[in-house]
Amino acid sequence: MPIHSDSVQNQSKTDYAGVDELWANENFLKKYSADTVAKLSKYAKDKPEVLEFGAGIGTLAQLWHAATGIKPECLEIDESLRTLLRERELYCYESLDAIHKTFDVIYTSNVLEHIEDDVAALKSLHAKLKPGGIIAIYVPAFMCLYSELDAAIGHYRRYEKAELIRKLELANFKIKECCFADSIGFFAWLSMKFKGYRNDQKLGSGKSLAIYDKYLWPLSRLLDGIGLRFLFGKNLLVIAEKA
Repeated sequence: MPIHSDSVQNQSKTDYAGVDELWANENFLKKYSADTVAKLSKYAKDKPEVLEFGAGIGTLAQLWHAATGIKPECLEIDESLRTLLRERELYCYESLDAIHKTFDVIYTSNVLEHIEDDVAALKSLHAKLKPGGIIAIYVPAFMCLYSELDAAIGHYRRYEKAELIRKLELANFKIKECCFADSIGFFAWLSMKFKGYRNDQKLGSGKSLAIYDKYLWPLSRLLDGIGLRFLFGKNLLVIAEKA
């Protein structure tokens, strides 16, 4: 399924096509988002200099601050979203070139798949980390799940586990942890791929997201915890160290 040309986001076209999905996630996937931050911040204890790469509307940055006491700095190329981030009292950069410091931790959630040359992006992030710094990455998994929604919001790819590890190693990172997340979400996304997003069965609606967050996500997290995270999931979590 080809990516939609009008959904591609880059330095010459910075508007993000998935803003509605960001708001839906903030409003209806509260447990899911909080658990994502818990995963991403696992190795961030006592590391005060933190950057979120591709901060969107600031959902995860606010949760990170609440969970750790550390307010991340943010990078976001969409001008309207930068305005919102600043209204939420988050310090925001417009590009990596605008950053003249290094960080203890850089985390990013559902961003790398929007970048055509993701290896170059990882190398640039490597340069913005202190020696021994941590990068924490959360991305969509499995190209077999690639759907019309992925294409519509500008995803070049969903990641295979070996692919993301290889790309991080090319960028001179040492892998600390790599696993899948949201095993039930794998089947939910597969269903949405064939039935369509926000279809007659209301897949993707606010109500369906709230039901997933309240009932299915806790079960998915339990199944992940007993070992399914090593087999499959809707997303892929990788934590690596600057080598």
